[in-house]
Amino acid sequence: MNNTTYTTYEALKNLLNKHRVTYREVEHVLEGRSDQIAEIRGNRKEQAAKAMVIDVSFQQGHKYYLTVLPGSNKVNLELIRTFLKADKISFAKTKVMKRLTNCDSGAVPPFSFNKDLNVIIDPELYKNEEIVFNAGRLDRSIYFFLKDYRRILESEYQENPILIELSISQVETNFFEDSDPQQSMLEQDKLESKMVISNKNEQTK
Repeated sequence: MNNTTYTTYEALKNLLNKHRVTYREVEHVLEGRSDQIAEIRGNRKEQAAKAMVIDVSFQQGHKYYLTVLPGSNKVNLELIRTFLKADKISFAKTKVMKRLTNCDSGAVPPFSFNKDLNVIIDPELYKNEEIVFNAGRLDRSIYFFLKDYRRILESEYQENPILIELSISQVETNFFEDSDPQQSMLEQDKLESKMVISNKNEQTK
């Protein structure tokens, strides 16, 4: 794993300690896919805070948003595009996501530590008493109370990055990991790694 991922992990721990949050940290096998990690941790899928970076295009340029929603739901990109009055919208490319979050695919926590990454929270997540998420690393997860999450959001994101509360998702009734952008990015990362290894092998023949 890239050591830069630990920067976000440490920033997250510092943030929770700064706000004197009581939390539980769980160590587990490397995993970031929504269904699989829920089974490993034993949590309800709707209890997980799924965080994904989206790329929003305007005439004057691009803006990036960290969308946070329940792990059981699918994000509605068209709804976000309409709300922001954007020209185009898509999930950010893996390279961009990693630059903005310092995380591997599937490890992004529901907090932004980058002034260029604004936050959109789906209020559906607020129905949980306790939430869980990968803590900037694929082998660590953190549980804490939703009331503490909201308290940190209100304290940290009043100005920059901005915070938007918007219903951006719907329950994925027929949930397949192929429809999960986190899964798609993870599979793309694995494919790119295999291509690099394959190319190296070809060069050494």
